[in-house]
Amino acid sequence: MKITPDYSGETEVTTRPVTIPIHKDGEPYDTYKGLVMAGYQGWFGTPGDGSQLTAGGAWYHYQLNGQFGPGVLRNSIDFWPDMREYQKKYTVEKTTKSAPFILPDGSHAAVFSSYDEETVMLHFKWMQDYGLDGVWMQRFVSEIRNAKNKDHFDKVLRSAMKASNQYGRAIAVMYDMSGWTTEEALEPIVEDAAALMEEYRLKDRSVQKFYLHENGKPMLGLWGVGLVGNRHPRPSVVKPLIEKLRQQGWSIFLGVPAYWRDGTNDCVSGTEHYVLLNLVSKSDGFFPWMAGRYDASSFTGSSWQKRIEEDIKKANGYSTASHTVSYAAHIFPGFCDRNMYPDHFRGAADATRTGFRKGGKFYWDQFYSNISAGVESIYIGMFDEMDEGTAIFKQLNVSNVPSNTYAGSDYWVGFTSSGGYTMSPTKPSGNFVWCEKAGDLDVVFQGIDDGKDTDWYLWLTGQARKMFRGEAPLNQRLPSR
Repeated sequence: MKITPDYSGETEVTTRPVTIPIHKDGEPYDTYKGLVMAGYQGWFGTPGDGSQLTAGGAWYHYQLNGQFGPGVLRNSIDFWPDMREYQKKYTVEKTTKSAPFILPDGSHAAVFSSYDEETVMLHFKWMQDYGLDGVWMQRFVSEIRNAKNKDHFDKVLRSAMKASNQYGRAIAVMYDMSGWTTEEALEPIVEDAAALMEEYRLKDRSVQKFYLHENGKPMLGLWGVGLVGNRHPRPSVVKPLIEKLRQQGWSIFLGVPAYWRDGTNDCVSGTEHYVLLNLVSKSDGFFPWMAGRYDASSFTGSSWQKRIEEDIKKANGYSTASHTVSYAAHIFPGFCDRNMYPDHFRGAADATRTGFRKGGKFYWDQFYSNISAGVESIYIGMFDEMDEGTAIFKQLNVSNVPSNTYAGSDYWVGFTSSGGYTMSPTKPSGNFVWCEKAGDLDVVFQGIDDGKDTDWYLWLTGQARKMFRGEAPLNQRLPSR
């Protein structure tokens, strides 16, 4: 059935265009098809959590420029977690490396640590409560090359594997290869993957029952294949890595550019593009990375829907009777990272409070359009990514976020012609694209729309999953609770 989304404001209700496998609770996950999964960063750390990374009062993935406190370029997150259900909470106090964040009621705000098992268990409980099938555990090449960082991600993964079994959620590992471009630099993946296969006995379904499989093998993700630029490995470099991983017994899931078919824009071209297409066609699954490629204004009624339809058509041609290729649509609720990069979305009014989310309509439009196009797998980016504002877990409402105003004297922020940032107590001289006082930039924390519960995006995910599975009709209109 061909479905053309109607974005005129009228509601279109119809049936799902393709049949997908419906996973039954308690059964192993034998295919990505039919699943709604999210990426899981698991990279937040706090002083006192026991991690080697946070010894001596350091913060991990909360801090920026060596500190975690109010003020643009002084912290890295754009949303703030709703902390009411966490067992372990870490209040941010004044130290040499942090400063308190003050809530509207005058109290000091708290955050969580991903290093705590209790945090990961709570997140997986939410996945079960709201109907998210599971997550891709992000594992960064830059982290596993360093013992302290590796300890953090090993601990988070152990907690997640335990939570997967307890709550019956699908789980799989995905390596982020950003920043590593040679075969030698990527070699630690081979050793690490072999260790994970052995430690969790992933070929024995009775041990890690809910680890995701595809084509009869445990699935492993490799993100950043074919992205243009000098921060991502060329497909020809990744090819021998994939061959080694297949010898270990993995099925392979690839994270590729949005323009993977074309070899333009964010994708490699020429011979490397040919290699990329060959890797994709022989993979067990893949998804194109869409965050930052469009927003609510450029997605709705645009050529992106047509591009996704063509993606699905091309991907379907790769599957055979003996080997399926799972194409996953990448869906995200919004995108905002102004504390880290204040030049991004500078002057965009709707970014200053809710991160371009349009009350969930942007998120829902993507679900509706992709499902209408016949997609069979979904990748949500991300579950817990507060740095880039793509998290779907429970976060504070706009009126309840802490202040992001620096307690000291206002300072100058400059954006250089080379794309970097400077901070200075006095106005600096030099070649700047712009230079303004931090207070005038008005970089505040984003929040869930007032009037909506802090679990709004988890709830919407569950409703979209029902639509995806055919348990509810396709409906363009944003659902109400």
